[in-house]
Amino acid sequence: MNTAGQILQEQGTPSMAQHPLASLRASLRLSHPAYAQLVAEVHAQLGYGQMAARREKISRWESGRTVPELTAQLAMAHIHQVRGEEVERLGWPHWLYLAADHSALLFQPWTPQGAVDSLRSTARLDHARRLPSLTLTGSALASAARTSLSVLAGPQAPHARDGHHVSSDTVAWIESRTRKLELQESGTLTAPAALYFAARAEHQLITTLLTTGGYDRHTGTRLLLLAARTAMLCAWLSRVLGEDIAAERYALAAIRAATAAGARRHVATYMSQLSVKHLIAGDPHDALCLVHAARAITQRPTAGLAASLHTKEALALARLGDTVGSARALGRVADALTADAAGHDPAIDPFDIKIDGEYLAVARGNVWLFLDQPKKALPFFVTLLNDSASPRTATPASPHAARRLLYVVDVQLALGELDAAAHSAHRAIAITGTLPPGLAEQYRQRFASYRREPVARDLLDRLADTAPRPGDRSSQTR
Repeated sequence: MNTAGQILQEQGTPSMAQHPLASLRASLRLSHPAYAQLVAEVHAQLGYGQMAARREKISRWESGRTVPELTAQLAMAHIHQVRGEEVERLGWPHWLYLAADHSALLFQPWTPQGAVDSLRSTARLDHARRLPSLTLTGSALASAARTSLSVLAGPQAPHARDGHHVSSDTVAWIESRTRKLELQESGTLTAPAALYFAARAEHQLITTLLTTGGYDRHTGTRLLLLAARTAMLCAWLSRVLGEDIAAERYALAAIRAATAAGARRHVATYMSQLSVKHLIAGDPHDALCLVHAARAITQRPTAGLAASLHTKEALALARLGDTVGSARALGRVADALTADAAGHDPAIDPFDIKIDGEYLAVARGNVWLFLDQPKKALPFFVTLLNDSASPRTATPASPHAARRLLYVVDVQLALGELDAAAHSAHRAIAITGTLPPGLAEQYRQRFASYRREPVARDLLDRLADTAPRPGDRSSQTR
């Protein structure tokens, strides 16, 4: 939620004794006056009436001197994505801890134990709770990238733990399952929602072993890397399902865990993937920050990772209006793919990044779209405009194609072709059967301003019937 009163400010690491409201306010990087203004605006929007936006109120609440009225608490709960019934059930300030999971991704130290504490938050992360915004941006993101690079220069293995022994065989079994999930993620028609549930189950299991099991330092490092890999699987699949903000939370935890495990190549790849979230839902400067950090972390990337980083640089520069710089970055994509194999690290990328003709075409189309030249963008999406592929019926359909069709819709709407854009959206529904809720919401947002047009109204009515969000109880009992 953007308001004129929001003020970004530098925040230090909070004290462990800090009031939970202060931690939540700090996680939004809002000053006392800005947070007071936000609460007042939401209070009015929810129909609770006008409320004075005074910074003194926030200070008194955070000091514990006073308790906010119930309607003020409900407004804050709405901001921090906590259900109203939980506010009344738990009371002040106990319900605030339900909203504090994401703070672990901001304030934990960059140590093996800090990585484990961050993983606890993602092990509980649920798509059923809508998350309001990107967690780490601007100077805080740059600081995190620098810290990761510093830690990778001399990583420390996690301390040995007493507890129920985690055997090498157990870790090997989890490694085998994780690798199979990674392969399915990039080469199967299994529905990503099903893959997400499997990856999330593995992520939760590994986090439990890290926090309660007994292991030596070597086994702890293996578990940390597995936790990073499963977190990144959840991140990638969350994005495919249209849950971009949840994807960022998983990616941040993956970067921390991979950093603690000393896995430079994984960290670089994960930063590259995280940059996509900032291209879509954030600031292109932040995307460039992550691209530059990934290059600093791995001096000799594989051809796929190098090409992927150049592509993301081109997209970020396009969003910034730099036509020349974006074109140069796209040229470096081709150079990376044709470079002598001896000039690259021969190891396989953690995600086995594949750069093919369609990837490059879609990237070039998006560059022109970001440069506000939709006429030049449209020809690059010709493969996505092909109607020859019929909806799948024998196997669960993947929403990969449905997500890519968002690019086509954006171009067609920019060209004023509402009928064609609606047709592309109907194709996305036909391909998947039922769009994942997060993805359906992204399509609804595109057409909301056209709801008076019959073609858009029909589409919006169809989009109203969506599947449960992954993590909803209803989706787990289907």
